[in-house]
Amino acid sequence: MGSRRSVPGALFILLAGISWSFSGVLSKWLPWGSLSIIGLRSLLAAIAFGIYRGSFKLPYGRGNLLGALGVSLNSTAFIMANKLTTAANAVVLHYFMPIVVIFGSWLIYKQKPTCLDIGASIMATLGIGLCFAGGFSAGGLVGDSLALISAFFFAFVFFAARLPGSDPVDYSYLGCLMNCLWLLYIPFDRDFAIAPAPLIGILMMSAAYFGGYLMFSLGMRKQVNPVTAAIITNIEPVLNPIWVFLMLGESPGPLSILGAVLVIVSVSAYSVMKARGVNASIN
Repeated sequence: MGSRRSVPGALFILLAGISWSFSGVLSKWLPWGSLSIIGLRSLLAAIAFGIYRGSFKLPYGRGNLLGALGVSLNSTAFIMANKLTTAANAVVLHYFMPIVVIFGSWLIYKQKPTCLDIGASIMATLGIGLCFAGGFSAGGLVGDSLALISAFFFAFVFFAARLPGSDPVDYSYLGCLMNCLWLLYIPFDRDFAIAPAPLIGILMMSAAYFGGYLMFSLGMRKQVNPVTAAIITNIEPVLNPIWVFLMLGESPGPLSILGAVLVIVSVSAYSVMKARGVNASIN
């Protein structure tokens, strides 16, 4: 019975990763400033979540608040990073999140990391160092730093899903509401102008954002194992720079490519080996 429930949940997580992968190319394509994009995207997504929930009332609870902070701060840092560094660097550094979860669990839940945990962390850290080196040569050090910070906030989203009384749909909605505060920046955005192309772009970006978090929420509601979710969402750092290269012609440097490969391979290999270990212990 458990495996039957996890199959549709895994498909939801896969759709979430695919949907999120369009954020990089759309944010770079839009001419507006980062904060204007975040504010408008969040407003449209919040409306969509409110309609889906059948209520616009604020959710309560520590778990929902933690998840909402993760959604809000992760989104802000990641979109700003996308404007300041290559899409490849931004999304790969963003996916340092599983390593953050490992050591966060050690500190919070006293789950001591294994040799596999430490080895994956070392490899991912080396890959991140290469991304930083590539970003520094391209003038993207600030963007790389914001992308790495976003990984810590992204981890909140996963931690919150495990807390009693929390619901991913509720805290995704609340996180979108928090980011509506960035609408106040629009009058100060010199690049902001109403035109058909950016309006279409923000609608597409809002749909990808809402769709991604909705699919993620539905998947986590199906009790998908966090390790399994980590494996599946690695589709985002693979697809994101591909869309940017195909549509905008942005190509990361060789150090960034090597760093990206190290991060993706180390995190994916860790997740697969960890999942096998969990399944072996259950059997």
